[in-house]
Amino acid sequence: MKEIVIYEFQLKDIEEALRITSNIHNSSQGLTCHDRCVMNALQYTKNALAGNKDIIVQHGKNKI
Repeated sequence: MKEIVIYEFQLKDIEEALRITSNIHNSSQGLTCHDRCVMNALQYTKNALAGNKDIIVQHGKNKI
């Protein structure tokens, strides 16, 4: 898989946009495909910021 590097401030902006989207649509309930995609993307950003880019995410939660 191709690895792409971005600046931390960019990833933090992405995380904030996803957090706001999640709040607006109440995505944490995971009722729709949109909710699940938003929560997965949000969790991926949190993982990447924590240095855990290789953790698999499903429906907004880490999966080991």
